[in-house]
Amino acid sequence: MEKILITGATGNVGLSTLKLLHGRQYSDIEVVAAVRDIERAKHIEGIADCNFCHFEFDEPATYDKALEGVTKIVLIRPNQVSDVSRYIFPFLAKAEKLGVNQIVFVSIVGAERNRIFANHRTESHFKKLSIPVTILHSSLYMQNLSTFHRHDIQDHDKINIPAGHGLVNYIDVRDVAEVIDMVLTNPIHLHQTYEICGPESLDFYQIAKLFSDELGHEIKYTRPSTIRFVRQKLLEKRQLLYVLTLSLLYSAARNGKMNYTNDIFRTITGHNPRNLADFIHEFSACWIKSETTNKPEKLKKRRLRRLL
Repeated sequence: MEKILITGATGNVGLSTLKLLHGRQYSDIEVVAAVRDIERAKHIEGIADCNFCHFEFDEPATYDKALEGVTKIVLIRPNQVSDVSRYIFPFLAKAEKLGVNQIVFVSIVGAERNRIFANHRTESHFKKLSIPVTILHSSLYMQNLSTFHRHDIQDHDKINIPAGHGLVNYIDVRDVAEVIDMVLTNPIHLHQTYEICGPESLDFYQIAKLFSDELGHEIKYTRPSTIRFVRQKLLEKRQLLYVLTLSLLYSAARNGKMNYTNDIFRTITGHNPRNLADFIHEFSACWIKSETTNKPEKLKKRRLRRLL
């Protein structure tokens, strides 16, 4: 019996992976979701009956219980955990001591080349461990558009991303989850590093056109500077480290370093990944203006009628 621990189990990739593995009901696999707040996690749709354990990277006292009987780990570093030598490395040392036999590390594109990323330091540290590691360098997540950038698109009809004319590649986190499932259940993926991406590279003018066509009104790509982007997101009280990470990725896109595709996803899974147009269509309700958003415009029209 394999016992798989998923860290960051309520985040984008972690939640999709948890739902996929739980839904497939493998007879020889037990899946455990490591979360900060178990009661809160149980209220998330689709995972109420999953197995949970209390776990926090910055609380070593939670390590032993979370790792009890665990044979494999899906390691997803929370954005707020940047001091990996203090919080991630001790957890990995404990996992090694307790006999974990595989780690699947969900990293980001370019982490192997950029020492600024905390994931770069984590990947380098794996060389010191005896545990076989599978590293996934995933491209930008489509779900960023329905979460982090949702407000700009829904309420302001704009895509405010500092990528210039650069091309980007988006992948659905559900596809990343499928790759995680495959590499967990087939030993040929041990000690491998894969770049997981979507089927196409687009610039944000093309992406804005996809949104415009789907939503029935114009969505503009504003091309803000990196400084303006960071300032805006901090005013929105977004996490600083996540904002800085995204700004680095968008700068890479602006400099032509995110324009790539490959067949790795198809090779591993046997089929093509989802494309962005279909994702936008599937989740179009995310960006439809709410009644609250429309109230100021309605009030203006009412006042104009009174004046007339």
